[in-house]
Amino acid sequence: MSTDYILSTKLVIPATPMRIVPRARLMRPQDAPRLILVCAPAGYGKTTLLTAWATEMPAPVAWLSLDGGDNDPLRFLMHFITAIQARHPDFGATITGMLGNAPLPSIGEMMRSLVNQLCNLQGRLCLMLDDLHLVSDVAVHEALAFLVENHPPQLQLIVAGRCDPPFPLARLRGLRQVMEYRASDLRFTPEEVGIFCNDLMQLDLPQQQVDTLAQRTEGWIVGLQLAAVSLHAVSDKAGFIDNFAGDNRHITDFLLDEVLRSRSDEMQGFLLQTSLLERFNAPLCDAVTGRADSRLMLDEMERANMFIVGLDHQRLWYRYHHLFTSLLQSRLRGTDPELARMLCRRASQWCDENGLPTDAINYAIKAEDFVFAADLMEKHGNQLFSHGEISTVLRWAQCLPTALLAQRPALSMMCAWGSFYMDDLVAMDHHIRKVAACIAGFEHAPCGSNERAMWGQLALMRGCRLAYDGSIDGAMAQLHSALSSLHPERTLHRAAAVYLGVTCFVIGELDQAQPLLAQHASIAQVKYNALVPITAVLGLARLHLLRGNLVAAGQVYHNAMREALAVGLHDYPACGMLYIGMGELAYQMNDLAAAERYLLRGVEMTAVGMQYVNTWGRILLAQTRLAAGAAGPQPDVDCEALLARYAGRFVVDLPPLSAALGYLCLNQNRLDVARQWADAAQLSLDLPLAIGREAEYLVLARYFIASRQPLRALTLLDALLPAAEQGKRQAVVIEIGILKATALQALGKPCEALAALQQSVALAEHTRLVRLFINDGAALRCLLVKLARGSDYTACVHSLLGHIAPEAVDKDAGRAHLLPSLFSKKEKEVVLYIARGSSNQEIAQALFISANTIHSHMKSIYAKLGVNSRLQAIERLRELGMMG
Repeated sequence: MSTDYILSTKLVIPATPMRIVPRARLMRPQDAPRLILVCAPAGYGKTTLLTAWATEMPAPVAWLSLDGGDNDPLRFLMHFITAIQARHPDFGATITGMLGNAPLPSIGEMMRSLVNQLCNLQGRLCLMLDDLHLVSDVAVHEALAFLVENHPPQLQLIVAGRCDPPFPLARLRGLRQVMEYRASDLRFTPEEVGIFCNDLMQLDLPQQQVDTLAQRTEGWIVGLQLAAVSLHAVSDKAGFIDNFAGDNRHITDFLLDEVLRSRSDEMQGFLLQTSLLERFNAPLCDAVTGRADSRLMLDEMERANMFIVGLDHQRLWYRYHHLFTSLLQSRLRGTDPELARMLCRRASQWCDENGLPTDAINYAIKAEDFVFAADLMEKHGNQLFSHGEISTVLRWAQCLPTALLAQRPALSMMCAWGSFYMDDLVAMDHHIRKVAACIAGFEHAPCGSNERAMWGQLALMRGCRLAYDGSIDGAMAQLHSALSSLHPERTLHRAAAVYLGVTCFVIGELDQAQPLLAQHASIAQVKYNALVPITAVLGLARLHLLRGNLVAAGQVYHNAMREALAVGLHDYPACGMLYIGMGELAYQMNDLAAAERYLLRGVEMTAVGMQYVNTWGRILLAQTRLAAGAAGPQPDVDCEALLARYAGRFVVDLPPLSAALGYLCLNQNRLDVARQWADAAQLSLDLPLAIGREAEYLVLARYFIASRQPLRALTLLDALLPAAEQGKRQAVVIEIGILKATALQALGKPCEALAALQQSVALAEHTRLVRLFINDGAALRCLLVKLARGSDYTACVHSLLGHIAPEAVDKDAGRAHLLPSLFSKKEKEVVLYIARGSSNQEIAQALFISANTIHSHMKSIYAKLGVNSRLQAIERLRELGMMG
């Protein structure tokens, strides 16, 4: 996330006025609950009260002034996190590191992660949110409600606004978890009116006039302020006060006329012309009004207390009081609407020239200069889009006339991508049609031209859209079209190549997928979008895993992590995909401790904004803890809820999420849930089998076996085997053999079952694929024992029996066969030193090898013995009679 899009003035506690009415009755009591609500109409001194509290708070205070721009959820979140970072610099670092990248998360997901981090803060923190009424976005409301519902104990939350916030106030009141200050609490008492009028404003009014003014204004602070300013300019103060009556709107109109009439024509013109500015400094005011002395005018207004609010301690940026602004704007637009539009155009141009693109576009839209607004969106939109302000860009586009947007294919393209990332496929389809109509014929433009590149981007977008629906043929055709139209050095070309590689991987065409993924799997040269090479790395590593080459898969992951560390991307949320991939790999090798460690890290990193891969990681983590027999709390995996979302949903993506979900249900022995999964998957058993759904078919075969339908399982497995063998997907072939052995055993055909298992064991001899066998250990135990007693006894069988049934291991056979066949020459030497009780350092010194080499040998030895630690290795060697 770039700091260019953080408006620092929103994070500064406004300066407390030099002269203020002391209001000890409103100072925060020490025993106040963690939520304080200040809710009153405009002009009741809410902000002033909060600034006074801020100076008295014993805990550090984080401040955020809200405005209309915070209706963009991600823009709100950027300021929310940065406000807290002013007191806790490391807060939200993972989220801020990924906000500039797409696909983007929902604000609800991010708030869940932030609440967890707030719970871990050291010491108390007071967070003040001012002007909440300016935020109407439902997603922001839900996020704040979640914060209140799950209030961290360290957090004191103080919220100010003109209307009730989107919190469950009735319940909070019942639980006595909120302290409220309303208009009746904030209005000036008669005594405070006297202090304000005579001590602060120095009007020297007699008590009767003070009481009348207090009665007529009902303690409304801005009304009193407006009255006091007017009273300075009239000679008949008593007559003014006696005629001071009416409802707030009439009072305000009257006072506004009095205030403006008491000022010079020059000041009145300046106030009206600058009233359209949401925030302003002297140079911006000069540009809008055509003056050269705006600094002097601002200083005069500040001295005269003309409803101007300083936004920073340097007195550079200001805003008017919101009520004062609205009244000035209404007057300006009512008298000269064309002048109002011209002033907004000037403001837009100045903001564009001074690096404020968001303000520039907003003012252009207010000026109804939609052509200039569209120009600015094309100029800055991609930059803002990349920084996560997708909602803002889409909202701008909705303000443009339909005919103008239809003539701007680049804008429509941007809107289509935004709709895709916001999961609004109906809107995406609409914008795709607009783009297609606008660039018809660009397909035949010369290669290298902007027109052809635009056609290539449209093809990539169509490919992604079709892949989202699982339409493989259509997606591949569009991706090939994109590759032929996009420049090879551009990010979009690399993205198309990687997505084509992912598509080939999903349908099992690994030979076609490997070069596409390998070519773009380098993170070291990333400049912008790291998600493209990280996706390629995950695809390439999982490709090696499917081929049974776990060593190569591990090397791909470790190389990628080393590159990510070198370029400072190791904490980038997308790198969480790599940790989850490494966790999957460690799980297959039965290194459950490492698997859990990797998966925990990956799940944490992808918790925000990467829901699909994060769900995959949580399922793998639950699977790992289940395998380890963990008695502690399990990950948040609500299988029933996930069934409705992912079961049978075929999306061209690397994680086989639907299959992983069904597999977990079976391993949890939840056959009823697995049946729901099978029903939702709707996998046709007619030949040829559905392409790209091999992982789900394997889970379906497991379901058939678990539900005592072994014949259906065998039929399905026989249909899956030829394609797996032809595609050289060794891990799949091994799993099919294991499942066939289990099904044949259930049918009472032990000889055929033994033959099927023996083939899988032979294929797995050097793959280090252990969990495939262990997960079906109960059914395979007797078959493995038979293999161990026969002439085909191998080190792999011994290792598997050590995991599944250690009591059945033939120790004599272990002594006769283990060392010659299981360990390499150097590993045998290391094993002997382990048996003697030597440390790693002692072994390294004795064998003249490095500590890293010893570490590598130890990992290999642990895997072959089926253990995870030195103590377990020594115990296993003792069982094998090798400790002598």
